[in-house]
Amino acid sequence: MSTRELLKQYKEDVTNIKNRAKTLGLSNEEIDLSFKDAFSELKNEINSSKTIKKRTKAQNFCSILKNVFLLFTLLFIVVYILLNVHQPTSSIVLRNVQGLTYPTLKFVRFLSVPFIKLFPSLTDLYDESCLIENPYFYVADMECWPCENVNTVLNITEVEDGLLKSGSGTPFMIKTDQQKVTLQILQKMYEKNMEVMESEARRVKSSNSSISSLKDLFSNSELPSKTHISWRITKMKPARLIRQIFRKPSFLPDRSGQSVERFLMFDGNEAEPYELPNTECSYVFLIQASGERSIILKPSRECASKCRTVSVSLKPSYVLWYNWWYWRPISLPTKNSSEPSITYINSYC
Repeated sequence: MSTRELLKQYKEDVTNIKNRAKTLGLSNEEIDLSFKDAFSELKNEINSSKTIKKRTKAQNFCSILKNVFLLFTLLFIVVYILLNVHQPTSSIVLRNVQGLTYPTLKFVRFLSVPFIKLFPSLTDLYDESCLIENPYFYVADMECWPCENVNTVLNITEVEDGLLKSGSGTPFMIKTDQQKVTLQILQKMYEKNMEVMESEARRVKSSNSSISSLKDLFSNSELPSKTHISWRITKMKPARLIRQIFRKPSFLPDRSGQSVERFLMFDGNEAEPYELPNTECSYVFLIQASGERSIILKPSRECASKCRTVSVSLKPSYVLWYNWWYWRPISLPTKNSSEPSITYINSYC
């Protein structure tokens, strides 16, 4: 039947029902109310059936997911046992998989190109030795003898160079021939090498919302008194440029390898205290380029019960050496200081 015929038949049925109801003595209002009740019950039945169907689909989907998860878990356990327990299987798999390693990595790199184009800043992760630092890292039973008898940071400026090849964790400071480095000197270096700095050394963290980039930093002639800025460098080209300004201290071992990662800390004379960042290598040296800054060396968590906290005031051209296995440094403003501070941080292994 066509739609028109169905509607005609429906109209005739409704008319017959109304006439039949009137012969039974029902009024028009009672007839309308009966129709409303009938349609309401029909609507509730349809909705309940839809709800049951949806619930059934959701239950079936959850059941499928559960089965897939169990299947993958069992497969993982079986593969793990075969590769780590059954030596012949492990040898066969390794022999055949090694040839696929390079093509697979090449394919993954090909797939990552569109994402790199959309998010160019992801290329900064290439130079990271650790993407996420474990805040709960703890060395059990670590020997703390290098810091147990340290009561102060020694100034060993007058000691001969041959005695400065320190390999322990005992901190010291020494005055070097490092020339004073001001914001203006770094500003000239930045302007001369702006393209390299903006593309490969743009990591700046600031406590001042108006300074969020290198351009903002070096467009100011002076630092605001309460501002702290951390400039992190992790690539070779900018590291070479910075190394021309901050020379390698003479007391570093000849065969030591300096880390590419380095920091420049810019602090106003009233900048709030902050913890110095952890470096790639454990042997750390701080060069005070200009201004003054107080450094508190707190014992690491492993040695907190055996070693005591010491502090030192760093003046221009002084270098502080320490080992972060035993010390966690905090930088504070120096009393009566009116000049902004610039501190260079590097490490070696």
